[in-house]
Amino acid sequence: MKLALNFLPCGSFKKKLVDYFTLKFIIKGFIISILLSLFIFLDLLNLKYIANLGLISAILGLYLLLKNNRKIWFWSGFFIGLFWFYWISFSLIYYNFSYLIPIEILGICLIYGFIFLAIGWLENIYIKAIFLLFANLIAPFGFDWLNFQLIFIDTPFIPSIYTLALVLICLIIAIKFNGYFGAILLICSLMISYNKPAKYENLPFDISLISTDLSQDQIWDRNTKDKIIKSNLDIIDLAIKDGSRAVVLPESAFPLFLNKSQILLSELKQKSHQIAIIAGALGISDNKLYNSTYIFDKGEFQRLDKLILVPFGEEIPLPNFIKNPINTLFFGSAVDYSKANGVSDYEIDGVKIRNAICYEATKDELFKNDPKFMIAISNNAWFSPSTQPNLQSKLLKLMAFKHKTTIYHSINGSLSQLITP
Repeated sequence: MKLALNFLPCGSFKKKLVDYFTLKFIIKGFIISILLSLFIFLDLLNLKYIANLGLISAILGLYLLLKNNRKIWFWSGFFIGLFWFYWISFSLIYYNFSYLIPIEILGICLIYGFIFLAIGWLENIYIKAIFLLFANLIAPFGFDWLNFQLIFIDTPFIPSIYTLALVLICLIIAIKFNGYFGAILLICSLMISYNKPAKYENLPFDISLISTDLSQDQIWDRNTKDKIIKSNLDIIDLAIKDGSRAVVLPESAFPLFLNKSQILLSELKQKSHQIAIIAGALGISDNKLYNSTYIFDKGEFQRLDKLILVPFGEEIPLPNFIKNPINTLFFGSAVDYSKANGVSDYEIDGVKIRNAICYEATKDELFKNDPKFMIAISNNAWFSPSTQPNLQSKLLKLMAFKHKTTIYHSINGSLSQLITP
């Protein structure tokens, strides 16, 4: 009898754990996650008004999520991690760890599954709604791309935390009090959140925003380096011929330490007498590596380094005793990139422009003092083909609206964009 009693807690725990793997909970979580992720995948269609369907789907997903218990919250978070961020694992291909992709995807799913489980465990609809409102503040390793304000991007409604708050309040009213009244309030809330077209400014000169389509293995292949450099120089010459004042090439456009390549530097400085050149390349100084933007204009150049690094891509956000073995095992003993001391601006014809490189362009810190113009450069080939560019684009549109910034975005691996507030 005593032996049996001693094992009761273990048996109880096992039963509770098994309950989470009930098929109906998994299916419900799967459906909710699809509803909350559909707007990202619909963006692939690039159809006008298609975002409205994604918004309706997401609102339904939020409604069902608020109604359900912690078991369904776990599976909803699990599959949201899958549908929103599966592409993070694709970078493993270029380190010859393709076989680890399923394991990394599973890890991502579990991280978000347990985050959602922790919130769902409280069984309080108001706390659940607060979490959904501020989900981007719960950022594993600083990665804050889970943001439900994105469901309003490309729709007629204001993409803001206030619009999301109104929607969540209406859904709570529908669940807790009266469904019809909640639905009417929801419609009214969306009507008062209508986003009127706003005036915005473009740069006061012509700019050539370049898209390239190089695979990641091509970029760092020594055999293709000279070909890539020649192609970039041809692009610059074409922009000069077209009469542009500036030309923007993507992140890592020049696959080398550009500040140590004196011949190429001289050629670019010479061309900059005819056109301003903004391009991505590596930088090195004091034995520190940098992901940098190079700006050439009127025979001079400056290097502006990246401020916010990609977690597990450009830096390992862990203590040294964990970070060093990871760098040794996965990255051939490579060191982390170093970062700039603060945000960086430069001027062309007296116009101040904020510098941004890829991931950091989605972060509020880069929009300090609400710059009027930003030129961002990205290399999305790490994650191609995937929905990463679509999610990135929506985040940039949110930042542009929030900070009233016009963003010029030059990309390798997807189409470049002019994003207005």
